[in-house]
Amino acid sequence: AFEKGKVTAIVGQSGGGKTTVINMILGLFAPTSGRITVDGIPMQELHHEPWLRKIGFVSQEPFTYHSTAADNILLGRSGYYLESIIEAARIANAHDFISEMPQGYDTVVGERGMKLSGGQQQRIAIARAVLEKPEILIFDEATSSLDTVSERLVQDAINNVSKNRTVIIIAHRLSTISYADKIIVLDNGRIAEEGNHQELLKRQGHYSRLVGSS
Repeated sequence: AFEKGKVTAIVGQSGGGKTTVINMILGLFAPTSGRITVDGIPMQELHHEPWLRKIGFVSQEPFTYHSTAADNILLGRSGYYLESIIEAARIANAHDFISEMPQGYDTVVGERGMKLSGGQQQRIAIARAVLEKPEILIFDEATSSLDTVSERLVQDAINNVSKNRTVIIIAHRLSTISYADKIIVLDNGRIAEEGNHQELLKRQGHYSRLVGSS
């Protein structure tokens, strides 16, 4: 179960089923057995588009295009004032670096965000995800390609957005999810273990081996 106000991390070896779980939550795949429910309602009974509007998604490779920082947070959506964009950027730990750019939120960030570091692009992607105030946030290995300093800044942003939301993290670097309320360890498509960081380490099982090899 993914609980509101809690951070749940999903870990496991490549091919263990992490991405499949996310695709099922997004309604892209249906489970071959069992069922997925949202507040007790089966997923197949939900309308797809309203369900997706409740979810903010941040991928491993954030998309930025040749436009302003504000436009990259909006991503074509209308009806938002600058105050809402700034609020999302503050939550995502992006406001300070955007404000320091030559034209602030009106600064053109370049094709594929060439004027931004990887960590800055990722924080803009987080601001984009929280702009609509989603109830659920999914981070798909959002820090795996970052250096240590950028990773820490992005991790701080994830901590900020985790308040009062259901947060699901697909983790590559296990050091980034030790704070999670619950860690689910997948092995060949099945749940091998679940618990918090300390509980799982004490078991000396799958999770402990993953930490030891990371």
